[in-house]
Amino acid sequence: MPGYLRPRRALAVVAIGATAAIALAACSSSSGGSPSASTTSSASASSTTALAAVSTCSGSEDNSKTFKLGTFLPLTGSLASLGPAAVAGSGQALSDIAKAGGVNGTAPCVISTDSSDTDHPTIGQQNIKKLLADKVSAILGAESSGVTESVLKTVDAQSTVMFSPANTDDALTGASKWYFRDAPPNAVEGNALGQQIVQDGNSKVGILVFNDPYGTNLRNSIQKAVEGAGGSVVYGAQGKNQEFPSTETNFTSEVSSVIGTKPDAIVIDAFDQTAQILPALASAGWDMKKVYFVDGNLNDYTATKGVPDLTGAKGSTQGVNPSDALKAQLSAWYAKNQNGGKISAFGYAAESYDAVVIMALAAQIAGNSTPAGIQANILPVTGSTNGTSCKTYADCLALIKGGNKNIHYEGYSGIGALNAGHDPSSGYISIYQYVGKAPSKFLNSVKG
Repeated sequence: MPGYLRPRRALAVVAIGATAAIALAACSSSSGGSPSASTTSSASASSTTALAAVSTCSGSEDNSKTFKLGTFLPLTGSLASLGPAAVAGSGQALSDIAKAGGVNGTAPCVISTDSSDTDHPTIGQQNIKKLLADKVSAILGAESSGVTESVLKTVDAQSTVMFSPANTDDALTGASKWYFRDAPPNAVEGNALGQQIVQDGNSKVGILVFNDPYGTNLRNSIQKAVEGAGGSVVYGAQGKNQEFPSTETNFTSEVSSVIGTKPDAIVIDAFDQTAQILPALASAGWDMKKVYFVDGNLNDYTATKGVPDLTGAKGSTQGVNPSDALKAQLSAWYAKNQNGGKISAFGYAAESYDAVVIMALAAQIAGNSTPAGIQANILPVTGSTNGTSCKTYADCLALIKGGNKNIHYEGYSGIGALNAGHDPSSGYISIYQYVGKAPSKFLNSVKG
């Protein structure tokens, strides 16, 4: 059985005192609702997006000699808004690795596939089998916890490394010796958001939550934090059976019910259903400044029809607020290699970049790019053995070539060393506030 996050969170708010010129959209778990037509029409089990500057692997290449990365990211479905940031993060990392001399002297290659979401499980199941049949060295993804949970047994049976930059479900802690993540679990985000809500002066909280492992797991953590801070959950609490189906599209009844409990604030714990919930709340006269978002729906709704002005609403997401320099670098990479495409949300971009670099360094230390070699060295590379600090692949590679294999890669994501459950021992939760319909004002970071 998978382990759960232990109560080891001593949280401190670190005020940054700056605003981010970014509308952050970040979510990291199983999908809910129906994907938009714009993202599903091309879905197929064989859909691929080659990451430029690095060649596409052939299935016949030897994974002991070549670092063969398989990406398993949401190119279609309700989480497709996360795709560009993860594609750019992993693509830039591979480009930097190749530029520095590759892994064990050989240029890396990639096989990119679509994980889609849990409403379209066949796509992910077929593509994970493709990656395993092609004998990749390691898999980056999935971003959806539910998708990961649906394929992890298959990956585990083939003894292949799976490293997610975005999974947050607490149930994935210690789920497999082959599974790793560099995003903080839901317990950390729920704790931070719940405390933020009560600190804002809200004692009675309603939660609109969808019936999904991500939603209910995060809800439980938010509820625990709210109650621990002296508040109460008056709607949507654990055990009240007030969750809505992930396929729900009409929220008049749910909105009426939650407002009827007279909450001080409402948390929307959902994914793309949020685009229907927000107009329903506005129609019912709810003050949108009293809405809180989670990483699954902290999106830019500027172009979403029917969504009201959200100025003052707040939300949380796992991970750091990427630096302007990193955003610019990834935007340039994406525009160049994805036909002029643009990244509108940078959630989990830093974590995607770091996950690829960590796995490549683990292969370099092992002297081969086999899954077993990578698996054995991931924890030390993240700092579990207090190795020599290095901040880029090139710098870390120089240390290894110089005879020092006890390194500690400190990348963009700012995480602590991965622990025995293969979770970050520390990580950041970022709090944003809406201006208009975009969460463009960065308020602070919480480290747990």
